[in-house]
Amino acid sequence: MTSPDGAGIPDKGDVGGWSGDYGPLSILGEFGQALVQGITAGLQVDLAAQQATVNDHSQSITELRAVLNQLILQGNALVFTSNNTYTPSAGVLSVDVILIGGGAGGAGGTASAVNGGPGGGGGGGGEVHVNIPATLLPKDGEDFASIEITIGAGGARGTVGNPGTGGGDTVFGAGLLTAGGGQGGMTGTGTAPGVGGVGGAGMIPGGAGGSGRVSSGNGWPGGNSTSAYDLHGGGGGGGGGTDGGGGRIGGPGGIGGISAGGTSGNTTTRDGHPPSSIVATGAGGGAGGWSAYGLMGDAGNGAFPGGAGGGGRGAASATNGGAGAAAIMFIIEHLA
Repeated sequence: MTSPDGAGIPDKGDVGGWSGDYGPLSILGEFGQALVQGITAGLQVDLAAQQATVNDHSQSITELRAVLNQLILQGNALVFTSNNTYTPSAGVLSVDVILIGGGAGGAGGTASAVNGGPGGGGGGGGEVHVNIPATLLPKDGEDFASIEITIGAGGARGTVGNPGTGGGDTVFGAGLLTAGGGQGGMTGTGTAPGVGGVGGAGMIPGGAGGSGRVSSGNGWPGGNSTSAYDLHGGGGGGGGGTDGGGGRIGGPGGIGGISAGGTSGNTTTRDGHPPSSIVATGAGGGAGGWSAYGLMGDAGNGAFPGGAGGGGRGAASATNGGAGAAAIMFIIEHLA
């Protein structure tokens, strides 16, 4: 039985309770009950306070970076990795545009001497791919007008006890096309593990973040962002974290396009995997944080582009969440 306040704290009459008649703190009587409530009160999650962080999709790459010419499977592409402008070449018949949103950060685990809450993984960046005929491109008189390009930033990881930051949106033109950034992972408590973030909006939504898991198994895996019909996909979701018991490990990161997510339990495998240079898809998500066989570690980072970070381990020694990866845009011109 739990206390009437709904905090998930065993009441005094619960035989298995910490401060019940036979619980480990029963020797302290009412003081023991107050002690448990005092400790756990600080772990109650104010979900509303996390919303501004996990749903922040406004961050973008403002540092000016060179536009690359890169050969991909769809042709020779202009590759944008920071905010810029694009002016279609004279004589263009149409353009293929592939947008991938920023991956979100995973939440850090919550530390507690009684029971910690593992963090939820971040959501991967969404993907949009479309062919735009020249007749629909904006004009400045007889010439093509410049088109604003916005490249979403990756969401920052949540440090211990803090949510992950949402990934930035990637935008072609003044709202013409948008690939959404993922939602950041949320923190949890011992009785309420952190919830994974929603994947970014798109024709192919980003993979959802896996939620944390307490006492009953490994963290939940991050969701995939793949297409069953062609080679497209957004960023994989981050795996959820786990608590500190029983050698449990965090959930694996989700697949982005054809790139695998990270696997938990090892610092060399926890990060997501990026696609090859000729593949214009998102990347894999990072794995959740873990504690196994006397070892523990932070969650894995999402791979570039668009992969989300995993959720941190929750326990007395909690760990940080993983960072989300920045976004990207590919433009392939079809000339007369």
